Amino acid sequence: MSIQNLAKDLGLSISTVSRALNGYTDVSQSTRERVAARAAALNYTPHPGARSLKSGKSYAVGVILPANEVTGGFMDPMYSSLLGGVSRGLKAGGYNLVVSTNSGLPVKEELALYDQFLRAKWFDGYIIVRTRIQDRRVSALMKHHVPFVTYGRTETEGNEFWVDTDNEQAFYLATQRQIAFGHRNIALLNGPEEFMFAALREKGYTRAMHGAGLEPALHQVLHGSLTEKAGYDLTEQLITSNNPPSALLCATDSMAIGAIAACRAHGLVVGQQISVVGYGNSDAGQFCVPQLTTIAHDVQSNGWHLAELLLTRLRGETPAQSHFLETVEVIARSSDGPRI
Repeated sequence: MSIQNLAKDLGLSISTVSRALNGYTDVSQSTRERVAARAAALNYTPHPGARSLKSGKSYAVGVILPANEVTGGFMDPMYSSLLGGVSRGLKAGGYNLVVSTNSGLPVKEELALYDQFLRAKWFDGYIIVRTRIQDRRVSALMKHHVPFVTYGRTETEGNEFWVDTDNEQAFYLATQRQIAFGHRNIALLNGPEEFMFAALREKGYTRAMHGAGLEPALHQVLHGSLTEKAGYDLTEQLITSNNPPSALLCATDSMAIGAIAACRAHGLVVGQQISVVGYGNSDAGQFCVPQLTTIAHDVQSNGWHLAELLLTRLRGETPAQSHFLETVEVIARSSDGPRI
């Protein structure tokens, strides 16, 4: 189908349809959404070669996701929902999302991958995920003057456009909940120390502990990959120590499911003899035994905001809001409870 036929079907001018598909804000959001929906229903796709020749753009956005080194799958299941929101938002603006994965590459090699993409001009813009406290990817994209947004904050200069979940508040609430249950020896199974989300989660945990007059012991904060195996191994290390915790806060539901398995292997009744809390509100957490208490956040909304923010930058406009901090909530189930 041609854009002329699409415009005729919608009863709009070709110019309006074109600008709607490209996300221009002089076309109302309702019209942009109506045009995008009708274009999808009629399987209308602008010819990529013609668009690129005319504009010098690829009309593609790149994202490199961390992947499990063993399975090759996404490191965190929440990325499926995040990418769904990003893709939906970008498509409304006439862009496609292209995903590559990084299976445990060292920082130097990951930067080389970005350099390869940048030199080939594969993408008009980028989304950086799992930001580091000091993130050289931000510096690289700044150097090349390529529009980008980050999923997560960093302390690197130039990180002005970001979407993040309130990681500090998430683990402040989770820790407060365990303190209210009477737990005092509360451990945090966190992600790798280099990542900003891990620093913020530890900050929230520490703030809640200090607020209750508690001082976290050194052995109570452990770092590892965000996998079931890491959750199992770290939990086994803790519960076989001389001072085992009565509550475990885990950086992901995957880690928490591994933690539950370790507790059960050592004869502990989860939810009674030991509390376990996850993060992410995954499907797996709802169906494990016992059902997992977790922290929920709107991942689809995060993705939509990332797309909106990046589209604004790709159009060379100044966004009304340069960042979004998404709220969190505790989903109470049966994997945690009062200290016995």
